[in-house]
Amino acid sequence: MKYSWYSPSLKKDSPDAIHQVLAFGTLSEIRSLKNTLGETQLKKLFLDHPKKVYTQSTLHFITNFILHIDSVDEQKYLKTTQRSIRP
Repeated sequence: MKYSWYSPSLKKDSPDAIHQVLAFGTLSEIRSLKNTLGETQLKKLFLDHPKKVYTQSTLHFITNFILHIDSVDEQKYLKTTQRSIRP
């Protein structure tokens, strides 16, 4: 992986790295991530550590075709939704 957001020191199983690959990586990189972590661990990290980096079409592709998740709270993942300032 050689992108402006890529850092060789970043752990491959960190939530930030996972969301960056899912949102901006190629299908080959997503497949490699899924093979490295396993689908169960990838789903767990995706759901336990949401990040607002997805467009609606990307989020639907990732949840429906890559991770096979029935539904998620889109406000936690879509970069176009307002951020909550309340705890």
